Amino acid sequence: MNQADDMSDSDRPLLVKAELWPGREFRPLSYPITRELIEDYMDTVGDRNPQYQEGSSAEPIAPPGLAAIYARLSYLQDHSMPSGGVLARQEFEFSRAVNVGETLTVRARVRESYVDEKGRNRVNFLIEAKNRSEELVTTIKLFAIWPG
Repeated sequence: MNQADDMSDSDRPLLVKAELWPGREFRPLSYPITRELIEDYMDTVGDRNPQYQEGSSAEPIAPPGLAAIYARLSYLQDHSMPSGGVLARQEFEFSRAVNVGETLTVRARVRESYVDEKGRNRVNFLIEAKNRSEELVTTIKLFAIWPG
């Protein structure tokens, strides 16, 4: 376990715009897909789709919406998000289903970092999640307006 894993959000340094240069890569995030994780997610969003539950005719799979969670964690695992940021857009491409018990490796890098015509800081991330066999599971493009 990394020391950063033991820190609360308030103990982590802010991820400021100056640290988000194009090409920056963040350390890989290991993200286990557990039954408890899926249950918590389903309780939170109110989704009771049987394909995500034990006892379905097929092996339970992870809800695709989990990708939004591991995408954000991939660049914030060692940092806190400064207040005032806006998620402008996310694009998801799902390559295959994720089964309960798999562990994903999620890698994030900054694709672009610039100031737009209105003077706002823009940061665009490319995030890829792969399973243990190195099969691509999800590609996420995340577009943000970043504070200060």
